[in-house]
Amino acid sequence: MELKKKTEFTEQVVPWIAGLVSGWANLAVGHPFDTVKVRLQTQTPGTFSGPADCLKKTVASEGFLGLYKGITPPLIGKGTIHSVLFGTYNRVILALEGPRSEDAQRIEDARRSASIPTCVAAGVVAGLVSVPVVTPIDQVKAYLQVQYKSSATSRFEGPLDCGRQIIRTAGVAGLYRHWLPTAAEMSTMGLFFGGYEWSRRSLQKTLDVSCGTGEKPSWAGPVTSFLAGGFGGSLFWIFAFPFETIKHRLMTQPLEKPVYSSPVHCLRSLVASEGTMALWRGFLPAILRTFPANGATFVTYEAVVQLFSGAHQIR
Repeated sequence: MELKKKTEFTEQVVPWIAGLVSGWANLAVGHPFDTVKVRLQTQTPGTFSGPADCLKKTVASEGFLGLYKGITPPLIGKGTIHSVLFGTYNRVILALEGPRSEDAQRIEDARRSASIPTCVAAGVVAGLVSVPVVTPIDQVKAYLQVQYKSSATSRFEGPLDCGRQIIRTAGVAGLYRHWLPTAAEMSTMGLFFGGYEWSRRSLQKTLDVSCGTGEKPSWAGPVTSFLAGGFGGSLFWIFAFPFETIKHRLMTQPLEKPVYSSPVHCLRSLVASEGTMALWRGFLPAILRTFPANGATFVTYEAVVQLFSGAHQIR
């Protein structure tokens, strides 16, 4: 009975806690890159010549903390988003793996033994389940990130004021208006989780061959998780980035007079006026951000899972 309770704790609670903490690790590393990315995605053509120019101008006019504009919504929400993502992912893995024996294996063991297609499917489900959480957080964050110092666009005093103005103008539905491009973006979470598991297992096999029957060095686990997390994050952004560009274009429109009537209208207008490459504007800072940020995400996630596993002595 005691073993069953401990196993249930690991399966039902630990992935959500580990996801929460990993979200904060991701934010700490990645938010400055994200600010540069969003400003490049939503700029009027000619405002910045590239990522370095955007970084230089932002710091010069707004100080280093200007790179952390809009951090309050994800500070509250990033942990929640990652908690939902990792918690749902692990629950779906268990569901797809089928019923288990009474002497149930640990949740992370089920995750590690699942096939890559199962990991991809679970990631897609987890991404879609997170859309109701992601959409309002990203909406507020996007408006705050494109506020420039001494600019007419600086109309929001902070995240609460931004949320209030959105609701006052468009109702609560205004926070969820752009859920469709968010869902398209988050559906590629299958590549995030699948890419992580595939690369982690590949790196592990390489390490096993190198070490033979000897004991693996203590750094092997964290380094493997970091590299695999960076790969999974990079794979995600390669496919998700155009969806995110459309999402941010829609989310940063004027509240009272939106420019675009739909995601398709936004896509057509953007390509017609700025070319196809406009969909990839800001991709460089996104890739530079994603490797260390998502590497830190998975290192933190695995560390928290192991911490709780050791504390509850499940094995």
